Amino acid sequence: MKSRNRELVGLFDSGLGIHHAGMLRSDRGLTERLFADGLLKVLVCTATLAWGVNLPAHTVVIKGTQIYDPKAGGWRDLGMLDVMQIFGRAGRPQFDKSGEGIIITSHDKLSHYLRLLTSQLPIESQFINSLKDNLNAEVALGTVTNMKEACAWLGYTYLFIRMKMNPLAYGIGWDEVVADPSLGLKQRAFITDAARALDKAKMMRFDEKSGNFYCTELGRIASHFYIQYSSVETYNEMLKRHMSDSEVIDMVAHSSEFENILVREEEQMELETSARECPLEIKGGSSSKHGKISILIQLYISRGSIDSFSLISDAAYISASLARIMRALFEICLRRGWSEMTAFMLEYCKAVDRQIWPHQHPLRQFDRDISLEILRKLEDRGAELDRLYDMEEKDIGALIRYLPGGKVDLLITPDFTWKDRFHGAAQRWWILVEVLCLLQVLLLDHFSLLQFKVPVQFSF
Repeated sequence: MKSRNRELVGLFDSGLGIHHAGMLRSDRGLTERLFADGLLKVLVCTATLAWGVNLPAHTVVIKGTQIYDPKAGGWRDLGMLDVMQIFGRAGRPQFDKSGEGIIITSHDKLSHYLRLLTSQLPIESQFINSLKDNLNAEVALGTVTNMKEACAWLGYTYLFIRMKMNPLAYGIGWDEVVADPSLGLKQRAFITDAARALDKAKMMRFDEKSGNFYCTELGRIASHFYIQYSSVETYNEMLKRHMSDSEVIDMVAHSSEFENILVREEEQMELETSARECPLEIKGGSSSKHGKISILIQLYISRGSIDSFSLISDAAYISASLARIMRALFEICLRRGWSEMTAFMLEYCKAVDRQIWPHQHPLRQFDRDISLEILRKLEDRGAELDRLYDMEEKDIGALIRYLPGGKVDLLITPDFTWKDRFHGAAQRWWILVEVLCLLQVLLLDHFSLLQFKVPVQFSF
């Protein structure tokens, strides 16, 4: 009776439950409580949630070992760590005396999982692939300031432990091990290569004579927004003082966060159809990887529909990183003092957050309460917020030819009714002082409006 999900209610009568990311949070919490209390005997959930749901069970069944990985751009086998993590839900000591784990897979994969379960092969570190990003984060935090501290930091990692245990797996020959048993020279070489690369990308300054590291604004932004080193290299090359809308979207599409997105033959027809509905030019066309990413970005902002399962998965993967990438580009432009590009990127930050294009009316973010017909009339008549604010209710109603809909709540000053589902915990603004003729930012400040907070006066 507490849920509006008819499937959930119908399955409950049979002692069954479902749990996946597409459900309402209240329904997920209700399902977890019912299963924990023993009212649900069987809980069917996705693999991702099976890792994170902290619910003990007597028997855990893994049905199928092929999972779709958007990062890899295709299907992959469930790893042994994943299998053990999921099986760890079965037979918790404090809840049950015994537990069972059942894995259902294809016959050709059976020997593979049996060997992994019985042989207990060692796990090698993948840390070296992200050494530059992690070193930049430590430098930005101030915990690593020179070569000596960086080598000590690397010595605490699992990578260094495995380097000493299995050096060949990390490209270290036996002659190097004999000459340097502690691997101190190799450790220093790894740090030096990473520091040089970060210095070249302007993410930090590396003084090779003194061995000191100095963080830069670009490095802090990359660390704060989790932007990969290779993406920063791309932005250094493509980001300019003046860019068009399509150039910005194309630059974001070149981010290394999306490098694993693949173009599949079966998606071409839908991509070509979607490309015709996109408001911006698709650089490279729909048949290229970056063109596909550009289409999915535009579909996300436009709230367009997608039919193909693989495209839906790729679009979800792209949208998960899109907001932080846009915010990072905004910060980069801001720190460089590019006033025009800063305002431009701030518009796209809001476009991604609210899924409305900069050229569309701001009231489109309230499309649940304002009909699309009224929104179209506001856009067709060029009724900007400043103009609406100075108009009477009857004048607004006459403008859109809908008298009952003349009243509009505007987000101009704190003089409005605060609603959490519209405004969240706070509303934030960047205040910029710029010289128009020079297109240069002079002063800036950040203002957060909290609920019931009085207006704040700024002095420059």
